[in-house]
Amino acid sequence: MSKFSNYLKNLIESSGESIAFISRKSNIERTSIHKALTDERILPYSSVQALAQHFKLPLDERQEFFRLYDIQLQGEEAYENRQSVCDFLNSLSTIDFKMPAPPKVSTFPDSDQFIRGEYAIHSLIRSILIYESSHNPNAQFQLFLPPRLNLTMELMELWLNNRTFSVNELLYFQASYHARPSVASHEDIKRLGAVIPLCLASRGNYKPYAFTFTSQALMIYPLNHYIITPQCLILIADDLSVAQVIKNEQLIFYYRNYFLSLLQNCELWVQCSSNILDVLQEYITGTGPDYLQILMSQPCPSRYITPDLIKKYMKTPDLPYDTMFQLVERHFSVLRDIQNNYLTIFTEQGLADFVKNGVLQDLPPTYVPPLESSDIKLILTKLYNELENGTIICLIVRPTILQIPDYLSIYTNSQTGLHMYTTNSFVFGAYACDIHISDTSLCKTFSDFFLGLPGSPMVYPKEETLLLLRQYILQLP
Repeated sequence: MSKFSNYLKNLIESSGESIAFISRKSNIERTSIHKALTDERILPYSSVQALAQHFKLPLDERQEFFRLYDIQLQGEEAYENRQSVCDFLNSLSTIDFKMPAPPKVSTFPDSDQFIRGEYAIHSLIRSILIYESSHNPNAQFQLFLPPRLNLTMELMELWLNNRTFSVNELLYFQASYHARPSVASHEDIKRLGAVIPLCLASRGNYKPYAFTFTSQALMIYPLNHYIITPQCLILIADDLSVAQVIKNEQLIFYYRNYFLSLLQNCELWVQCSSNILDVLQEYITGTGPDYLQILMSQPCPSRYITPDLIKKYMKTPDLPYDTMFQLVERHFSVLRDIQNNYLTIFTEQGLADFVKNGVLQDLPPTYVPPLESSDIKLILTKLYNELENGTIICLIVRPTILQIPDYLSIYTNSQTGLHMYTTNSFVFGAYACDIHISDTSLCKTFSDFFLGLPGSPMVYPKEETLLLLRQYILQLP
């Protein structure tokens, strides 16, 4: 017996109602309920909603009821992975890439002192980063941080306020990280959620390297984590109980060389670039010839971008037209040829914005102006027809469960990896930065997440999606 069927059985017994009565009141076939209680059948999501409403479940019980249903539907491991990706996307959706300027730090903290307490250590590190980035143009920082120490906001505020510096970071992974390459842990995905904002805010000046080690080996030395800045070395205890600032030039030199030697044996976990031609080329390289899985705020219209539409809208104020046209047409021609494996995931707000302003979110307005209403209508009509015929899969997320960061378009491909591109909603605009991840466990986890969305509570069913699309198409002249 599954946990869901046991939970449902307890609800029925506690209500004192017969299955026949529940069937009539909730409009669910009696045999479906009986089979659900013995795990012979998995109820559709609409029936689970009807049961939750019938039993008038309070919020906490309702959440548990749906959680157990999702586990039954997907399997426990798949559910945990899906929830981790959902949390990742929801977390990225809340990030603000506009931050006030950091306070001024005019003096460098005293060296050789011991700092005790997590708050004091965090405050000290922030002060040193502010001082070094303001007094050393193009400063370089090397980081090997305790897992509990998150400096995402501290580094972002500097990059977003035009400080010019670069960071290399060694990211610690358990030795089992490569033992099961098909499985990405919740911690791996959570860590990726801290890395992505840094890659974007720095526009490629943050480089994270995967570093695999045993936890026992890390505990040999009490101050086993560190930050290397131009003027000092900060040694940090794993539990953030104590840290020490050292300004010994020879020791700083030694640690920096040691750090660089480690990088030679580490994998660059996430790769970034920001040159527009490179980004276009990466779009082509990252798109598989047989399928597309893309998540962004608006529906992906790529397969409906014809050579005539490209010629009509594409501008190249500072780049050779022929070079751009060939790259763009090559990309869209691949997507036009995909059959039955085209998955676009988006929000209703993104759809509404596209209908209203005609802006293609993942293309810079410098090169592509807003589309005319007639072309928007043509694109959405083709999308509607293909969804209705089953040629493509078109999903609108439920915003109360799953949110999409409007500043990113995210592709997955089992052969080329996980790819993220900035859109026009990003503070620096579309094509400001592209991110590529080849880690097989992460790629599989995200691809499984996308492929598992149809029929899940995270998206609207096909009928509602068709209805929404039809309503927005009818708004267009």
